[in-house]
Amino acid sequence: MTEPLSKQDLAALVDQLILEQGRLDPLELLMACDYLAYADYESWRLGGVPDLEGVLRVPAEQAAELLARAGRYAAAQRLAAVPLEHRAWGASDRPIPIGPARGPHPGLVRGCAKAFAPPAGRVQLDLFHDSQDQILEEAVRAALTARRIDAAHAALTRLMSLDPRHPRLRRYLRLMQAVEDLPGLAVAEQLQTLESLEPEVRDLLGHRARDLLAPLWVGLAEALAGQPFDPGAPQRHAGYAWARAGRYPAAREAIEALPDWRRWPALILAHAELCRRLVDPSAARRDWAVLCWEDPVQARLALAANDLADPRLRRLWRDFSDVDLDPSGLESGLDQDIQDFPAWLLLADPGTAAAVPPDLAPPGAIGEAYRLLHGLVSGADGIPQRAALALALVRPGLLRLYLETRETGRGAAHP
Repeated sequence: MTEPLSKQDLAALVDQLILEQGRLDPLELLMACDYLAYADYESWRLGGVPDLEGVLRVPAEQAAELLARAGRYAAAQRLAAVPLEHRAWGASDRPIPIGPARGPHPGLVRGCAKAFAPPAGRVQLDLFHDSQDQILEEAVRAALTARRIDAAHAALTRLMSLDPRHPRLRRYLRLMQAVEDLPGLAVAEQLQTLESLEPEVRDLLGHRARDLLAPLWVGLAEALAGQPFDPGAPQRHAGYAWARAGRYPAAREAIEALPDWRRWPALILAHAELCRRLVDPSAARRDWAVLCWEDPVQARLALAANDLADPRLRRLWRDFSDVDLDPSGLESGLDQDIQDFPAWLLLADPGTAAAVPPDLAPPGAIGEAYRLLHGLVSGADGIPQRAALALALVRPGLLRLYLETRETGRGAAHP
């Protein structure tokens, strides 16, 4: 289950959404903190499920509490509450419910009933204050993101009649033509078109670009089904397209269908991120351990990247970087240090012992150190003195941290 966000993390997430989207939308917040999967949100919008509450990844009480906290924070920032109505996408333009007809969670319904926006900015277009071309352009955007292409064409035709020199008219025309032509292209051309379209779609539709692009990525993923993985072109694999569509279970399944997927660092990293999004931290931790052992250079680059998505792993990596496993300077260098990261996690993060079994460790001193320390931490080794002696021979720095942890009762993340 996804853990509740801390006060600081929630404030940072709310601030980020307001900065990127101009307001705080409750459904965008639920998706941003992984309480709601995009594929389930999409299914609700398209009528595939009867209500949103039934597809939440956390109890409705937890989601309602998050929205209430976010609302209080937004109000304290002097943002104004704006009523929301949630409507279906596609051919059926109708209101859709947040909770089941019998017994919806009242707090969840209240939390989803309003967004928060700066009071100086008008959220709804107004006939008296906004020009007709602005209203028609908003109708084009709304129809595109609701996947009503006929309605988008109609609104665009009206906009063209009203203002033939509208600065974004030709851009909308090119976008709609590209979307309609996409299914007839070869797979490689579809990928190239989608990649090149995305900046334009985001510029025209903002964060709602995802709602137009997701089914296009689904179509590409289906066309790529069964294709082998090419490390020279990793985007030409179904797993990549499924992930871009927000269909994380399908993306994970496509990667795991490759019998040798752990040979490729790009697939290990993609799999780890998918497992994080699917709230499977044990599988993600196994991926990171394998990457550290098998490709320490790529592991270091990924762990040190500014865009590392897992905040907990980011903190653990920062703490590990401050630890000196070899104060004597006698042990070997940079790559070997990062290969010790999984073993260090046995001390810093208690869940690692269960997530990364000892038989997953590689042969040699690095793997032997992990297996020995795993036996000490988990109590699986019946003769701990023997294991400690053996660990002293292969990784004395890890033994020192283990003994300090036992003596102080503190994790190795805080030596």
